[in-house]
Amino acid sequence: MKVGKMRYRIKLQIPTDETDMYANPKDEWADFKEVWADIVPVSGREYFAAEQAMSETQFKIYIRYLDGVTQKMRILHGDVAYEILTVLGDKRSGMLTLMVKVIV
Repeated sequence: MKVGKMRYRIKLQIPTDETDMYANPKDEWADFKEVWADIVPVSGREYFAAEQAMSETQFKIYIRYLDGVTQKMRILHGDVAYEILTVLGDKRSGMLTLMVKVIV
């Protein structure tokens, strides 16, 4: 991967362990790391779920190898949030490939 292709600044976020006063987990995220990335669309589809038309777009996000990246994290690029589906790492090449989908 050429450095010039990594032109998007993204934030990797981890879920917090905070709970509300009823001991329900809060849906809050904390920043883990901010890195440069390349975001490439892979596929898109439309389907019906619960009698509503839904759409889903999947992407590959390439970043430099970083320890600790898991599927429990999410990615923010501007105001778009991505759910991490798969983390494919190759320490030898120094790259991580993240298969993600847009969180609607």
